[in-house]
Amino acid sequence: MNYIYIILVLVVVGLALWVVKLYKDKKESDREVGLVENEKNECVALGQGLAQYNQKLQEKKNQVKEKILELFKTKSEISNHDVAEKLNISRASAFRYLDELEKEGKLKQVGETGAKVVYRA
Repeated sequence: MNYIYIILVLVVVGLALWVVKLYKDKKESDREVGLVENEKNECVALGQGLAQYNQKLQEKKNQVKEKILELFKTKSEISNHDVAEKLNISRASAFRYLDELEKEGKLKQVGETGAKVVYRA
C-alpha cells in the first residue's frame, strides 16, 4: 500500500511540475510575441522615416536640378565643371544631375566624352 501512495505522490508532483513548465512556456511565448510586435512597430516607424528621408532627398535633387536650369539663363552652354563649381557639388554629382536632366529631355549633351562635353538647354 505504501508503494501506491509513493507512486501517487510522484504522479501528482510530476503533474505539478508539468503545469509549472507549461505556465513558464506560455509566459515566454507571450514575451516573444511582445518583442516581435515591438520590432514590427519599429520597422513601420523606420519605414515612415525612410519615406520622409527619400522625399526630402528627392526634393533636394529637384532643387539642384532647378538651379542647374537657372544657370542657362546666363550662359547658353554649361560644362560639368561649371555646374560643380557654381553649385559647390562634386563633379560626379554634377554629372549625375546633368545626366538625369538629359534623360528628362530638358538638356542636350554636345560632345561625347571628356572636358569638351557641354550641355545646352
